[in-house]
Amino acid sequence: MLRLDSLRGASAVAILLGAGLAAGAAQAQDANEVAEVIVTGSYIRGTPEDAALPVDVLSAQDLQKQGSPAMVDIIKSIPGVQSVLGEANQFASQATTGSGNINLRGLGAIRTLVLMNGRRLAGSPGGSGVDTNLLPSAAIGRIEVLKDGAAATYGSDAIGGVVNFITRTDLNGLEVTGSYTAIDGSDGDYSISANYGWVGDRGDALISAGYRHRSELDTLERDWAVNSYLENPNGSWSGFGNPGTYISGTSRIVDPGCTALGNTLVTSAAGTQSCYFQFGRFNNLVETEEHYQLYAQFNWDLTETTKFHAEALYASHDVPHEGTSPSYGPTQAFGPGAASGSFLISRSNPGLCGTAGVAACLPGSLFGQLTTAQQTSVNTSGFTAANILLWRPYGVGGNPLTGDSKPDQRFFDGIRVSAGLSGEFAGGIGWDVAATHMINRSDIVTYDIPVARLYYALNGLGGPGCDTDPIAPGVQGGVAGVGNCLYYNPFSTGIAANAASGEVNPNYVPGSAAANANSKAIGQWLFQPYGYQSETTLTVVDAVLNGQLGIDFGAGKIGWAAGAQYRGNGFSREVNAINNIALNPCPEENVTVCTTGFGNGVFGFLGPLSQQDLEGDVYAAFGELQVPITDDLSFQLAVRHEQHSGDVGSTTNPKLAVRWQATDWLAFRASAGTTFRAPTQSNLLPDANTTQAFITQTSGYRAFDTRGNPNLKPETADTLNLGAIFRFGAFNATLDYWSFDFKDTIEAESGAGLLSTIFPNGASTTLPNGCTTPGLAALVARFTFQSGVCAPNNIQRVRLTTINGTGTKTSGVDFAATYRVDDVLGGDMNFGLGGSYLLAYENGASFIEGIQVQGAQELAGAHGGTAGGSSFPELRGSLFAEYSRDIHNVRATLRYIDSMQDTRDGRFGGTNIFGPNGAVSGYILPEGAKLDAFVTTDVTYRVHLPWDTTATVTVANLFDADPPFARRDLSYDPATANPLGRTYKLSVTKRF
Repeated sequence: MLRLDSLRGASAVAILLGAGLAAGAAQAQDANEVAEVIVTGSYIRGTPEDAALPVDVLSAQDLQKQGSPAMVDIIKSIPGVQSVLGEANQFASQATTGSGNINLRGLGAIRTLVLMNGRRLAGSPGGSGVDTNLLPSAAIGRIEVLKDGAAATYGSDAIGGVVNFITRTDLNGLEVTGSYTAIDGSDGDYSISANYGWVGDRGDALISAGYRHRSELDTLERDWAVNSYLENPNGSWSGFGNPGTYISGTSRIVDPGCTALGNTLVTSAAGTQSCYFQFGRFNNLVETEEHYQLYAQFNWDLTETTKFHAEALYASHDVPHEGTSPSYGPTQAFGPGAASGSFLISRSNPGLCGTAGVAACLPGSLFGQLTTAQQTSVNTSGFTAANILLWRPYGVGGNPLTGDSKPDQRFFDGIRVSAGLSGEFAGGIGWDVAATHMINRSDIVTYDIPVARLYYALNGLGGPGCDTDPIAPGVQGGVAGVGNCLYYNPFSTGIAANAASGEVNPNYVPGSAAANANSKAIGQWLFQPYGYQSETTLTVVDAVLNGQLGIDFGAGKIGWAAGAQYRGNGFSREVNAINNIALNPCPEENVTVCTTGFGNGVFGFLGPLSQQDLEGDVYAAFGELQVPITDDLSFQLAVRHEQHSGDVGSTTNPKLAVRWQATDWLAFRASAGTTFRAPTQSNLLPDANTTQAFITQTSGYRAFDTRGNPNLKPETADTLNLGAIFRFGAFNATLDYWSFDFKDTIEAESGAGLLSTIFPNGASTTLPNGCTTPGLAALVARFTFQSGVCAPNNIQRVRLTTINGTGTKTSGVDFAATYRVDDVLGGDMNFGLGGSYLLAYENGASFIEGIQVQGAQELAGAHGGTAGGSSFPELRGSLFAEYSRDIHNVRATLRYIDSMQDTRDGRFGGTNIFGPNGAVSGYILPEGAKLDAFVTTDVTYRVHLPWDTTATVTVANLFDADPPFARRDLSYDPATANPLGRTYKLSVTKRF
């Protein structure tokens, strides 16, 4: 595992010192001005913030006046940000719970470059961009957001913009902050941070430590989160449940305990019934999270012209138990019926009958609850549970290891060090050299059941001491149900009650041999840890020169900067032996010659992984000019050339920006350039990355194997920004039009498009599909079907490839305004408005094997699109009013996120759920074609008390607005809303 003892020690130090969330920046920040800085987007010193490039600045003081919000809330408040991780990640991105990211323009977090003090950070091993929850929140003094393509300055990954987190240098003394947030239905969130700063004649230093705790918030604590099937059929309802549905021969058997234990009987358009499982009751809206951060920096003037800077960061976050469904539904089978995608369940299984041959079944067993016709399907050997995707081993009774949800775990940590020298040569030429190294690691454990173990347990040969080695063809050494050989009962006869909701099973007979619940021992043997430890590394060496040319057009000399950069990127992954495809490619463990299922691995649901150890190098050279033509007109030119290792090749990207001060109160700015993003090492590797996705056609999750592509080329974009800056006394405003035109976008093939092309009419096998359509054979070959039969419910796996897509075009308008009024009732008032309006977001058509599987999509104002983000509200904005007098400050902020149309494939049961009658198979379906606007109001009161103490009280979501309903697993959209409701936060900062 990657949790080294030294890192545990660093965590312990962080706990002792305390930590927090943007809280450490207190009173000293009130006068936070930096004399001469390099503003994000330029390497030339002294570039003004209101120059030709659209840079927004958020200071620590701004954050304090908003109640020092959590990092995810800070990021969501940036107008140019669209869908982000951080609120509830379980259904947004695999294995990233506890992480956060930044997604400018909705282009995907991997297209936003995140810097700290102007230097790069390593991306998350989860592939979701930079993990912002590893940033030292208490040490942050300023956030700069460049909402423009910046590859000409920073290189690859700055394609959608740059966010630069800049730490404090002003603190002199000790500052301690603690906060607590009261959340209904939760134990609340709390944090503590400690900052110690020193400022001397020749340098400064800062040590910052922090701890933040998030408490679990169960879905059952919010009445809108868990809905009946009629209210939200996509709200964590699954067509493969437990109690489940079984097919044996021509008989369809729905477990008689289905509805009594809280599941729902659903009738399809074809008239067949299935038992649907509500796994959302076992989920959480917020997981328990522990966040630790420890940061130190040191600045020293070595000479009058030479400065030294060093900084070090260790941070981690731990999710000790992610609330998920008690088990997954298997997508492959093992045993005599495996070739047809079936499990054989022995007649002697105590849950089914309890006796072999034709002897009478035990009282309380499933057999006695079946109809006469169904009983005939249970022969002397048992019955073949065909269509394995209609049931799962554990459901309403909970996971045997916990009694509730599966005990999955997520752990991320990072170490970063950076040091550099800067100074000035004779003649006024400045220089800056620095080296940065970062390691970002994750340790992921997800529990799943190996299918061979499931088969043996269904037939009485389960358990760690049972001999399953054959002594003759089809005969194992152990004796079913005898000694160490245990049965696993998949039926409701072994479930006393619903572990989440408490519904009692009337068919459960305590003490009956047929009704005995499964032992914990069989559960411990069945569930095995699907684990892997990943690591990304980044090494950067920068060298920059800057100065002024002897050319002056009358408004000042031309400023210039030039430099070079080396970046070394690495990715490695260590895989547990049981899910290592090199060691276990077959359905049975420790078998490398497969009769069926080669490459699918041992687990029923999760696909195997390969060990990886990848490296790549980038060499870059860049230059920049700041050209003042007149006092009112200036240009900024930049160009960068990068050479990537391997077959990626090289690229050169220019950028031109101009600023014109038309009048005393009005200035115009514009910028245009090209930008790019290179494929990662993982993108280029042919190995498959397996994820799970909900398939409407099957009403459940299936495995998607997305392979890399060594033939990928970089994606490119043309960017444009046209803006105006207004200054009328106390009124300041900016207005910017922006656009991005992407080509050769690096993306996975469209799984949704593939499914809708082959199965355009939903889940019913009686409706027309593309299985035999001439010309679609190459698409059909992308599926793995049980029994080899091409039908929606037979889908086991879907194979996709990473490709260069047809492109994306997006444009919009950003706006911001502030107005100050002095001497109001003895104080001052500030008003502010900021937002972004999305004009267009067109995602190009999708092709697989040269066949168009999905047309172009216009996603502005849409939810559920297939681009870099999942939600694209047209308007995002905030409006605030603030009153300050003496030691008091009150601020009210109104936040608005526009309504969105749900554009996902709405087919369910063969009928479009947004059809005119709103009905599917007799059920009245819910609202959900449109997500309503999300409007919240926050109020913060801050007071400076004696003894250098500041207290802040924040009531967030003052009117307790529920998140808008969405046809998603948790019935809301975590990317744009939050599930907390009204919260109360108290924060106290004391300086010594």
